[in-house]
Amino acid sequence: MTDAIFVIAVAVALIAVAASVARYYRIAMLLILIASGLIVFDRYSDFQQLWSGSRSDDETIPARLHGSHDSTVAWSRLFIDSAGVAQPGQPLNVSTLGIMGTNISDRDITLEDAYFISGLDGTKLKVQIGRGGARYTVGGVGPLPPGAVFFVVSDPLGPTKDGVSPSEFLERWATLSFVAKFNVTTQQLDFDRHAVEAFLPKAP
Repeated sequence: MTDAIFVIAVAVALIAVAASVARYYRIAMLLILIASGLIVFDRYSDFQQLWSGSRSDDETIPARLHGSHDSTVAWSRLFIDSAGVAQPGQPLNVSTLGIMGTNISDRDITLEDAYFISGLDGTKLKVQIGRGGARYTVGGVGPLPPGAVFFVVSDPLGPTKDGVSPSEFLERWATLSFVAKFNVTTQQLDFDRHAVEAFLPKAP
């Protein structure tokens, strides 16, 4: 989260608390919504620097984009999600891979296929599409209208919800790609080892 937005969000939240104490409940609720909106906006501000062939200078998206450059779908950085809670100083297990997309074209798009694939042994991970608080299969999400934001979440990386250790993860996923096919178009984002290690969950 950028410093400026963080400070504003905290300030709004504190004002909301004060309004609640003073029993201005409607104002407090409005301020809480504003603070939450600021946090959500900043959390996903990668969309200001999404992949349509460029990269940001701050939290870079160290990926190479292959395939169509027709600015139909833009993609965020890679998300590597953790599983469970680790002991202090111990690494977090890795549970799923994720990426966020937005339809930046002026027409509906239909996802025909999407998956993560290991650059080491070709293992594929199926995905689900999250939109509007629900998850869908790739074929079940339906057309995505202009401006639609959607989340791609992989199947679990391990046999259980506990995930796999970072070392086990890197043995198979140290380099990986995300592939999406839509409207007879294919995009592939390649993430090298440096990128993958940079996005691994950090120990508490």
